Amino acid sequence: MSTSCDAAAPDAPARVMTITEVIENIDALDGQRVEVAGYLTACMGYDCRLFRNQSDKDQWDRHIEQIIRDRSSTIGAPPVLGIGSGENVDFDTKAAAFANSYVVVTGTVTNRCRYRGMPACTDRSTDLEPDAVRRGQAVPAGGVGQ
Repeated sequence: MSTSCDAAAPDAPARVMTITEVIENIDALDGQRVEVAGYLTACMGYDCRLFRNQSDKDQWDRHIEQIIRDRSSTIGAPPVLGIGSGENVDFDTKAAAFANSYVVVTGTVTNRCRYRGMPACTDRSTDLEPDAVRRGQAVPAGGVGQ
């Protein structure tokens, strides 16, 4: 059984980027095809996010829980990359086998859901329009090497 939903394309990016690199350079990367490593949540409907690691995902959950409970948060949101639904709106199905695990997502960066570097969409935030996902591993603190 293959662990990828798509074979490597001839125009595959030269190296795997971190979420932090993509977020910090989202305007310069707009329209470019990249590979990004991170921790993928379950993708469905209005929600699909890629975090640096599982700890950031857990922090996000606590942040959202506090907002729901107190209407504000002192926890703060960790860096997060919004993953779109794909060209054929089929990414959620492809990504289901990888939910709540470390992955590498390949796709095209878009800054349409960012304002001054911050998430700006209320529904499914799309920072990366995906076309492939494969099993990955935890990203070391210094970034991703390849």
